[in-house]
Amino acid sequence: MVAPKMRKPRRTSLDLAWLGDRKGNVAIMMALIMPMMMIMVGFAIDYAHAVDIQHRINAAADTGVLAAVAPNTAYDDGSYQNAYKNHVMYNLAVDTFSANTQNISVTPSTNITITPTTSGNTLVYTAQISWTASVPTWFSGVIGINSMPIAGVASAVTSPPVYIRYFILVDNSQSMGIGATATDMSNLYTLVQNTPNQATGSETGCVFGCHVTQVGNTGVMQSQSNEALAHANGITLRIDSASSAIQNIIQTAIGYESPVSPNISIGLYTMSDYPSTTVTQVFAPTTSLSQYQTTTVDLGANNTNGIADSDFYDQINQFITNYLPAQGTGLTASSPVNYVFIITDGMVDTPGCGSFNHCTNAFQSSYCTQLKTKANVGVIYTTYLPIYSGNNAANGYEYNYSQLAASYVSSIPTNLQACATSTAFYYQASDGPSISAGMQTLFANSLTIGHLTQ
Repeated sequence: MVAPKMRKPRRTSLDLAWLGDRKGNVAIMMALIMPMMMIMVGFAIDYAHAVDIQHRINAAADTGVLAAVAPNTAYDDGSYQNAYKNHVMYNLAVDTFSANTQNISVTPSTNITITPTTSGNTLVYTAQISWTASVPTWFSGVIGINSMPIAGVASAVTSPPVYIRYFILVDNSQSMGIGATATDMSNLYTLVQNTPNQATGSETGCVFGCHVTQVGNTGVMQSQSNEALAHANGITLRIDSASSAIQNIIQTAIGYESPVSPNISIGLYTMSDYPSTTVTQVFAPTTSLSQYQTTTVDLGANNTNGIADSDFYDQINQFITNYLPAQGTGLTASSPVNYVFIITDGMVDTPGCGSFNHCTNAFQSSYCTQLKTKANVGVIYTTYLPIYSGNNAANGYEYNYSQLAASYVSSIPTNLQACATSTAFYYQASDGPSISAGMQTLFANSLTIGHLTQ
């Protein structure tokens, strides 16, 4: 059976008329929508223009508050307190903001404030610019929107330079005259043993406790000090490492000083029982640091036959009494914060017992109890390296090292670390560069950095 064929519907005149009416409806709809679309496009253009102006004014506000708290702001005496009282910081914010908005088509209304607050011992200044403006529209007026409101806030905060007074207290007793590294120690031992007239008593060559020329000791037959031998032959001693660290510290401090008012002072002191006092002031705390960039520290000559050369309890107490002022707040040049950095091998010797009537012990943390009431204490431990008989570990310790040092060496790091204000202020290093590297964090605290907060 053949399926019937489907016929296409035949269009009538009524259908064609309906199509003509539909085209007319589209035209009417487009005529109605077009004005609305033009209004929307115009509004979008006006809005984008307002946002652009807002971004430009915000950028000007950021620049203004950063200028107000800039650390190198030049004013009378370098103090942020003076700048605040004399409106220097405020005027900088105003002038900088105005200069960066003068070419913008609208004039913002501003509220500029400089606010000091105290955080612990640190005086902090916050500069803030809040602003509002009204941007005229180009197209949106046809619907009654003649302007668009915009607003913004910018803040920056900084603290003034912290005034810091550093006291570097260097142990320059005889035991700081051994090698700075294991290689230096080995080379020094070989050199002393092979140098004529460098014997003392029954020893082939004195490498421990014979580092300097001993005044008044007729029993010593050394032709020259071990210090002189080392320096003549390119061997670095622990005292040389200390000197290198001091030079690097001074150089670093110079780079970190406030360009307006020097805020870092450094003083240098040595500890050994020569010539007659236990503490010697090399130079008092000063902000004129350039003249001391090449300062070196030598081993002190000894007039007590090597006995009581490192009496740290008396030496530290004498330093506190004679040289260490009260702790300050760090807010002004007249009230600096005190930091005392002790560079030592941590070995103490006193008369009265033991070999050669000579007592020894490790540095005791109790020596620093009073010191920490007047200063933040940092300790640099120049590692105490062993000395072996015949320069060979298989032979055991060299006699003097065995008698005077071996029993106490393991206690030195722990005791010195307990002397420091915190673990962050304790460093163990074998040479000048590593000592200096450990100091960088402390000096970084002297920097003042302005930063945006909003």
